[in-house]
Amino acid sequence: MRFIIHIVFVFFCLTSLSQEWHDSLDVARAAYKSKDYTKAMKYYESAQKKAPESINLSDEIAQSAYKAREFEKAEKVYQQNSANKTSDIEKAENYHNLGNSKMKQKEYQGAIDSYKESLRLNPNDDNTRYNLSEAMRQLKDQQKNDQKNQQDQESTQNNQNENENREQNNQGQNSDGQLQNKTVDRMLDKLMKQEAETKRKVTGSNGESNQSRSGKDW
Repeated sequence: MRFIIHIVFVFFCLTSLSQEWHDSLDVARAAYKSKDYTKAMKYYESAQKKAPESINLSDEIAQSAYKAREFEKAEKVYQQNSANKTSDIEKAENYHNLGNSKMKQKEYQGAIDSYKESLRLNPNDDNTRYNLSEAMRQLKDQQKNDQKNQQDQESTQNNQNENENREQNNQGQNSDGQLQNKTVDRMLDKLMKQEAETKRKVTGSNGESNQSRSGKDW
């Protein structure tokens, strides 16, 4: 009797869990259809946790993340999901989607590598070929912009260095000028003192001479 009760309990639990992940899956699909991609991603992930191991909702989770503009998350799911693909077409599609996720993050070299891998598996995919050419063009523009920015930074740094050198030279010139002015001032001061001393001596000598001439010697 206890054995039968245990069997019934286990069956009830499994049925309940099965119903839960199906309910989450239904909500996820309804949310995706109504373009509420964040909600859809959340319920797809919930359904995946409750679903049997044989159920793989990675594609739905990744697509919902991509639509929700969570491109880094979408990229991660696509990378993890590549091992679950069996046919070349499935693998090619997965690499194509991985490339799209990288493109949205401006990881152009990574996108190029993903698109190339996709084309190796499915050479007839025109969409992937077009995306590859676009990724290559974007990478080239990015490299040009990076080079221009680097040149601008170097030019700005050079201008700053030139200004600093100019200021240092000006300070040096001002310092030299101040030293020269001080030297001239000292020389003038010395000359003035010498001239004053000379006048004093001359005046003193003239005074004694005049007194001798005018003095009465009687």
